[in-house]
Amino acid sequence: MTDYTNDDNEARSLRAALADKLRDEGTVTDPDWHRIFTAVPRHPFVPRVFLPFPANDGRYHPLDGTRPENRTAWLRHVYQDDICITQLDGDDRAWETATREGEVKATEMTCTSSQPTLMATMLEELALSEGDRVLEVGTGTGYNAALICERVGANSVTSIDIDPVLVDQARAALGELGYAPTLAALDGALGLAETAPYTRVMATASFPVIPRAWIEQTSNGGLILANLTRPLGGGALARLTVRDGTAEGRFSARTAGFMPTRGKHAPAAQRLYQQITEEQENAATPEAVDVDLNTVLDTPDLRFFLALRSDVEELGVRYPDYPAERWLLASDGSWAFATSEGGCLTVQQGGDRRLFDEVLSLYREWVELGEPSRDSFGLTAAPDGDVIWHGSPTDGRRWPLL
Repeated sequence: MTDYTNDDNEARSLRAALADKLRDEGTVTDPDWHRIFTAVPRHPFVPRVFLPFPANDGRYHPLDGTRPENRTAWLRHVYQDDICITQLDGDDRAWETATREGEVKATEMTCTSSQPTLMATMLEELALSEGDRVLEVGTGTGYNAALICERVGANSVTSIDIDPVLVDQARAALGELGYAPTLAALDGALGLAETAPYTRVMATASFPVIPRAWIEQTSNGGLILANLTRPLGGGALARLTVRDGTAEGRFSARTAGFMPTRGKHAPAAQRLYQQITEEQENAATPEAVDVDLNTVLDTPDLRFFLALRSDVEELGVRYPDYPAERWLLASDGSWAFATSEGGCLTVQQGGDRRLFDEVLSLYREWVELGEPSRDSFGLTAAPDGDVIWHGSPTDGRRWPLL
């Protein structure tokens, strides 16, 4: 075992403090999960991490835990309640650049060890018990797989990831700790039929819909726990029970957000914004409005509802000596932005759709529903189409999942 993986007193003390924090804040309520977070080391899975610059401008600097002089700073980072970023832009050469130049610029994080609070939330929602067979979609660093192995036994755990390099690294780290689950490098949406059926499916990457393969590979009465990719985010964590080829259940009261699965995505908000010309922007007449877009987008339960019902992206834009703008953008080129200056709220809109009006209509619909919380909504993933519903899957309001 190499030096950086040593589970010394410093690592154990920091890990115990993290596990106690998760328990004391109410994230971990099951004593067995407290024991597991205390027992299973995180640091062997994240030997080298990228730290974002304070400006959050897409620059990162390296922290190499394999170097003895970095050990204390590295362990303190690993055992705080935060993500550990281990890959940028899917490019393993990024580490070489960062160590050579002291920093690296990247568009997106493509592998992280998720925030422990989120991991613990998901694991408790999964309601694991002896005899469960688990499919984890999104192996990543392998740390979450280790936690599951400790709970149900490695022979009952399958973990898959689209990146073969990550799978190999996770296999090595898991092996160092004595865990040998089934690991495979393939598209997570396919599941893994060879080790099915599963009683539990847990996705640690987000997907726009629940893949049919997961439902087909889950036994009747089994659970699927997954975060849906939505342009506005919203932290939509669905906990679904599988029966006769359909997965149905409510969204969790707790928020969750994982990186989208790799593949084809709609253009990001920044790219959509850059495509808008100054002439287009100036052609739209400012309109006085009485609803603050900031309030709408920053109300968590409302944002969750908007995320499920809308395909718009959002972007905040700031200029020196000019009021901040909140932009809404759509892939067809439609846009809207709102400003607030001196207590006056205005909006400008352009393109084929009036995006502010669409969001305002959904806001009013949410108010008419009684300003419901996220766990009053649910999802039915069926062969003939997916729908979200409010109240009850049979007699509540229903909408197709976009």
